[in-house]
Amino acid sequence: MEKVMIFNVSSRFAIFRKPYSTTSSLSYDFPPRTVVIGMIAAVIGLDNGGGKAKYFEELKDLKIALEILNPVMKKRTVFNNLNTKSHASSRHILTITEMLINPAYRIYIWYNNEKVELLKKFLAKKESYYTPYLGVSNCIAKLDLVGDSKIEEIDPKEGMVVNSVIPRSDFFFVPMPSQKYVFDTLPYEISPTREFVSNKEYVYNPNGGGVKVKFQEKKPFKVSNGKILSFM
Repeated sequence: MEKVMIFNVSSRFAIFRKPYSTTSSLSYDFPPRTVVIGMIAAVIGLDNGGGKAKYFEELKDLKIALEILNPVMKKRTVFNNLNTKSHASSRHILTITEMLINPAYRIYIWYNNEKVELLKKFLAKKESYYTPYLGVSNCIAKLDLVGDSKIEEIDPKEGMVVNSVIPRSDFFFVPMPSQKYVFDTLPYEISPTREFVSNKEYVYNPNGGGVKVKFQEKKPFKVSNGKILSFM
């Protein structure tokens, strides 16, 4: 029987900075796949290779699905950062930064990697090797193990509502009345030296209500609680 491990991750604040935003920092609405893998590596204590991303090679085959639990809320605030440039005219830089307020997500991970069992042991004991956080180190993450669930591939129906964020390449989008949808492109893969490798475009409902789609070649998956998923 195929199964997934499920856990919730939340915090008071989160910042998943979009790399193309400089003077004013903008945030993605949910953690990119690269962030989720980094958080898992922190919990189980994988070596980052001296500030790089050595752990990514060990975890890059993970099948991860992400569900938005709390409606996305954002607030802009000003950070007073230290200017470390030589010959700077000022010792401080004021940066307008977009923050997520009370973010909460549900993560589904397929048991296709031996590290998943190790992650489950850490979460069951409410322990972590390193401190996990959501985007920046002052946004400490709270991780709660939900448990295991069987998962099965299903034949897509016309206009099926999927509860997770969905890669846009997997489906035809079907708008629903009075629903909000967002299309965004997020990092998908990085190299062991922390260099960008690839992006992937997703569609999601920022209010957490799911997205109605028609699948193309790939099929969706269903877990025991009835939720329909598509993997990142």
